[in-house]
Amino acid sequence: MQPPIKRPLLYILLTWFSVCVPLLAQKKDDDEIKKLKKGDPYTKEDPAAMKALGVEGYGPFAWADHYTTTDIDKVLGEGRMLWMETEHFRLGFNLKTSPWPEDSKERKAAVAECKLLNKKWRKFPSKPRKLGPWVRVHLYAQRCERAYAEFSELVGMTDKTFSKDSKTVGKGRYLGLPDKFLLMMFQKKSDMSRYMSRFCDDTKADDSMRYFHDKTGQMVLCISQEGMEGFDAPGLHGHMMYAMWQNMLNGYRGYFYPLPLWFSTGIAHYYSRLIKTKYVNARISDTESVDRDSQNKWALKVLKRSKHEGATLSFDQLTALDDWDSFGFHAHTQSWSRIDYLMHLDKSKVGMMIDKLKSVPASGNWDAQGKQLQKMLPKLLFNVFELDGETFDANWRKWVLKTYPKRK
Repeated sequence: MQPPIKRPLLYILLTWFSVCVPLLAQKKDDDEIKKLKKGDPYTKEDPAAMKALGVEGYGPFAWADHYTTTDIDKVLGEGRMLWMETEHFRLGFNLKTSPWPEDSKERKAAVAECKLLNKKWRKFPSKPRKLGPWVRVHLYAQRCERAYAEFSELVGMTDKTFSKDSKTVGKGRYLGLPDKFLLMMFQKKSDMSRYMSRFCDDTKADDSMRYFHDKTGQMVLCISQEGMEGFDAPGLHGHMMYAMWQNMLNGYRGYFYPLPLWFSTGIAHYYSRLIKTKYVNARISDTESVDRDSQNKWALKVLKRSKHEGATLSFDQLTALDDWDSFGFHAHTQSWSRIDYLMHLDKSKVGMMIDKLKSVPASGNWDAQGKQLQKMLPKLLFNVFELDGETFDANWRKWVLKTYPKRK
């Protein structure tokens, strides 16, 4: 289970595997950002341009636990981070220029994102010659805000749902948190390690980590490109989306207790897997045999197992999994697929379930409330969808066999 609120550490985001060749070795000189001309070349800090692209500021500004971006710069080195603030997020960015994806679908998706920014502000290139740091930070800012809007729509809330000025966790403006969500993207493991050690309670992490800042009630996601063991730009995007959805689910109405593992993980996968990438966010347990070349073909893998009685995890088995050590590859794929099915039935009802689970009054006992929600979810599923465990198993498998393509 995730640790209680008094210990702000969340957890390292699983073990990730890729189906692509490893990324080329990093060059020693990776201070590309420090060499850039000062300022955003696409807005030049013009208020009209900033408003069109959803930028509220570039720093310095407050970060978390009463630290500022200036404090972070003193630790990491002046001029090595791009800082950007949007309506609901603050971003610290240290990623280098990335090549355009070689895969045509991945490249088309990236171009579409740039064109969307171009529609907002014509001076932003519709197809940049290269994906430089300023292009990428704008893309990540847009991705974060789009995810926030999708989450808000799913659970049926707006910024007016919560108190604009409340500093109380659970009642604050940002999905119930009192301050903005945070994203830190590092190129080097060493930079992430220094940041986590200095600003996240001496946490040891240099790959991917989610953390709760309990003094200011904020969720931060930190990722290093180097630590992601070869993830390319689309893979990094997919991983960020998976983790950011986990942060929003955890932070919604306050970070007081864990959601049932299969439920929150399935929802995070549902949205992250909409991104065109060959990389997956899942852990293959020691008892599982999974072909690396096809591990990203989740629909096909779930389909094949659904053909055989007893080859899929039952709802009761899935809901009993409450720790990451027991949550293997097939638990990930089938959690995703069950949420895919529920979303097909009625997205608004899935949002209603999230809201009901996150509206349980906090008792202060992390583990006890986690077990409480585990028992609550089957009853909620029946009340909302009229599905008991056995019916859910049967209807879901029938839908998979009818819906998922035979080859993909």
